[in-house]
Amino acid sequence: MTLRTKRPPRTGRDAMTDLRPRTRNSVLGLLAALVLCLGIGFGTAGIPQADSPDQGGTSASIGGENQPQLAFRSASKLQDHFEKHGAEVGCSTAEEYLAAANDLVANEQALSKTQADGDTAYFLERTGEFAVVSPDGHLRTYYLADRDYFDRQ
Repeated sequence: MTLRTKRPPRTGRDAMTDLRPRTRNSVLGLLAALVLCLGIGFGTAGIPQADSPDQGGTSASIGGENQPQLAFRSASKLQDHFEKHGAEVGCSTAEEYLAAANDLVANEQALSKTQADGDTAYFLERTGEFAVVSPDGHLRTYYLADRDYFDRQ
């Protein structure tokens, strides 16, 4: 009969090797819990989604991000505004125009102010981009302007 003796505690590198799998699994578990918590409970109430059937908007993907996209009130309004201002803002399609307007509204460097009618105007001084979003979250327009124009809004 062989008697087993208690192993001495591991020290140094051996101790770290023994802990790594458990630590890695714990970290992965914590990350999974964090992602789950952040993904649940943060709705977009009050922000119309461009691809919502009741909004009649057109969706666009901006940089692959999964964020709410603002839309014009209808596809025809998007097309009208694109035909009017698309060339001046350097867009060759209505989808590019919509994505550029969303980029401006999401840009933290853009100035913004609420107008008397409740619309919010956005202006990026560096590029001259200007957009207006209605109180219910629809894009109204997007074009180039100057700082004086923005200040008068």
